[in-house]
Amino acid sequence: MGVTYQDVIAYTRAKYGGTSFKRTMTLGHQDLYLHKSELKALSSHHFAVTGGAPDCLANYRWGDYADNYLRECLGVTDLTVIDASEYEGADTIHDMNQPIPDTLRDQFDVVIDCGSLEHIFNVPVALKNLAAMVKVGGTIFITTPANNLMGHGFYQFSPELMFRVFSEENGFELRRVALVEAAFPSVELTRNNKVYRVTDPQDVHKRVGLQSKRPTMMMVEALKVNDVEMFATPPFQSDYVSAWTATEPVKSRSPMRQLAKGALDALPRGVRGQLVGLKQKRTFSLKNDRYFRREPQDREIL
Repeated sequence: MGVTYQDVIAYTRAKYGGTSFKRTMTLGHQDLYLHKSELKALSSHHFAVTGGAPDCLANYRWGDYADNYLRECLGVTDLTVIDASEYEGADTIHDMNQPIPDTLRDQFDVVIDCGSLEHIFNVPVALKNLAAMVKVGGTIFITTPANNLMGHGFYQFSPELMFRVFSEENGFELRRVALVEAAFPSVELTRNNKVYRVTDPQDVHKRVGLQSKRPTMMMVEALKVNDVEMFATPPFQSDYVSAWTATEPVKSRSPMRQLAKGALDALPRGVRGQLVGLKQKRTFSLKNDRYFRREPQDREIL
């Protein structure tokens, strides 16, 4: 995995929204994967914004390291690449399973991870490291597997985790959690991805799940607003917290709902199970706009 078109869209939007990329750290040496149609769209946008300045992706080749893109398109002046080994040319060697040294704390305007977190066994430590490396006022961008990529890494992650990790209690303002569908296990091979903004499970008091057929990546953008000890209180899943702290009695069902439940309960178990299962599939679908909202096309948001 590496930086793909939707990542570029996210970084571009952030840059023109005022995010500084001057001091940037990438977790692993990131490749850049852009299809010809995507390059054309980005080039057109670049011309519209700059009034005809040289295209910063003019010399791009498929799979190049993202270094030149970061410097020439996003204005990075100090780029740090951190990895557990030197084999991809990292300039800072550190095992993210272990806490970072003080020399890396509060150093970066932007921290980028496009496909490393899922390969790190000690995820809480890795997340604390990312949070510690970015300055107050800086931004963390994460792109990581969410669905249908079993075996790619140690883990696939749920949006719930990111909502609870990058919370006010942990010193963050979570600006975006989105899902990106892909057609292939190598997600960079997919063009014209659909992107869906995810609702915080805490807001709907339910688990926001997804059953889908396609590989799905999750994109996270989090702004550090305070320097606090992360996980001073370990996160809990929000639906459990809602149940524990509920002060109002559970609302009774309306007569119509009671009638419907009675009719459902009267059905044979096999039929009842099929109907309940079909309802669950609709609930845990990208078509459920209470949980997932399709984002505008890139031309509307850049």
